[in-house]
Amino acid sequence: MTDKQITVDVPEERVPEFYLWFAHFLSSPAGTEPPRHLRGGFGRGPRGRGRGHGGPGFGHHERTAWTAEDLEDARWLYGRLSDPARELFDLLIDDPGVRHAGNELASRLKLDKGAHGVVGILAWPGRWASKLGKEFPITAEAREDGGTDYSISPELAELFRAARDQTAP
Repeated sequence: MTDKQITVDVPEERVPEFYLWFAHFLSSPAGTEPPRHLRGGFGRGPRGRGRGHGGPGFGHHERTAWTAEDLEDARWLYGRLSDPARELFDLLIDDPGVRHAGNELASRLKLDKGAHGVVGILAWPGRWASKLGKEFPITAEAREDGGTDYSISPELAELFRAARDQTAP
């Protein structure tokens, strides 16, 4: 299936919300309705549910949690990251369990679009995680001030650190 370019106007004050919705949409199984409201951000589905698994190119499946046995899938995903997405993953991997504000990350990564750019660079990794049948490894949580915090759990940081070490040139 090929991608189709679509252009839409989004009110400036709702652009971050749109990016979160769009990243969730890309990582959701085909044919499902995207959520109307993303309270707490996207990234972690309900825990404890039985879910299917698919590999690269097998389409959309329900997502499972990452485990230590998923090193090959983590290497596959990490190896496809754009340079900005890789920098973001690396920053979170090297600071596991710590919540980082979108604006802080954008500043550290020198993203022209600020916090909007953080969400934008996470869209494709979300889609690839979905192709693997895995939950998105980065957690995004809404903040009281309307911003978003991003983090990765210590367990997933360890897995992706090993994936990074094995994919390094």
